[in-house]
Amino acid sequence: MIDLTGMISVPFLKKSAFTGSYRGMNFMLKKISNDDGDQIQAIAWPGPFNFAVTADEKKVTHEVPFGEKGILEAVAWLNEHYEGNY
Repeated sequence: MIDLTGMISVPFLKKSAFTGSYRGMNFMLKKISNDDGDQIQAIAWPGPFNFAVTADEKKVTHEVPFGEKGILEAVAWLNEHYEGNY
């Protein structure tokens, strides 16, 4: 189970993307801005390769509202995606 407690924060995501991996699944959380305002985009893809060299067809994305609650929702989605696909 992915648990990012104490590893990621709203101020961090305002400035940088957070990347990690869990048992063969790579992931990234980053801030994006769109018509709905600021969002956290969670992206998951199969390892072992990094984001830049992985084909876009293999990447799955999910967006949640930006904030502390959004971080928790994004991590919950990553865990659900892992359970359903790995």
